[in-house]
Amino acid sequence: METSLTWLGRMVATPDGADWARLNDTYAPLLRDWAGRAGVPACDRDDLVQEVLVVVVRRVPEFEHRGPGAFRAWLRGILANHLKRYFRTRTVAPAVDLDEVADPTTACARAWDREHDEYHAARALRAVERDFAPNTWAAFRRQLFDGVPPARVAEELGISLNAVLLAKSRVLRRLREELAGLVGE
Repeated sequence: METSLTWLGRMVATPDGADWARLNDTYAPLLRDWAGRAGVPACDRDDLVQEVLVVVVRRVPEFEHRGPGAFRAWLRGILANHLKRYFRTRTVAPAVDLDEVADPTTACARAWDREHDEYHAARALRAVERDFAPNTWAAFRRQLFDGVPPARVAEELGISLNAVLLAKSRVLRRLREELAGLVGE
């Protein structure tokens, strides 16, 4: 999943309060979680995350899209730099190798990327679930997440095979719409 270049372009050209709120709502929980795993105490995480987001806002005009994962790698690098600065002034050592956080070739960075995608997918699923009737949502989940064949889902839910296939199609279309402003591909 990729961060939308349209959204980033708006943040550079004509950002509004909604863009900044979206940045905070979208990335603060993920950054807070990573700061926690790095060993930052809960009482300091919000401040550290705010510092990272301020840098993102200030430096987004400098961001260069160099292919898939460029924004999250850039964001990860900013976080790693802030974590290093944070731990330089503390007597406690970080819980992770901070050089690995920034290096896209490491297992740590690959875990960040996987968690980034899973986080955005789960967020989108929660956002769109309320748009569908319970049977439609159940038909979608049984097919996509449980791997149940459509004919069996239709039988289980007491709906037509066509309704099951349409449910999956409609939910996937709505998910793509939800993610379109944030992620591409």
